[in-house]
Amino acid sequence: MKSCPKCQSNMIIDIVYGFPSEELAEDANNNRVQLGGCCVGGNDSKFKCKSCGKEFGGSDDNSYDWVR
Repeated sequence: MKSCPKCQSNMIIDIVYGFPSEELAEDANNNRVQLGGCCVGGNDSKFKCKSCGKEFGGSDDNSYDWVR
């Protein structure tokens, strides 16, 4: 199970990139995923902590090498 590198919470959601479908937009409105935008870069975060808001899991975040 993933935990936040800042607060150690396990309330982690995925950050999803690209144009969202209606279903994905509904998931974002219900705080089940975070929309990351339509432009994808090489260092975009993969996860967001629902407790403290920390985004993590990008290519320069070496505390989560196992998620790549």
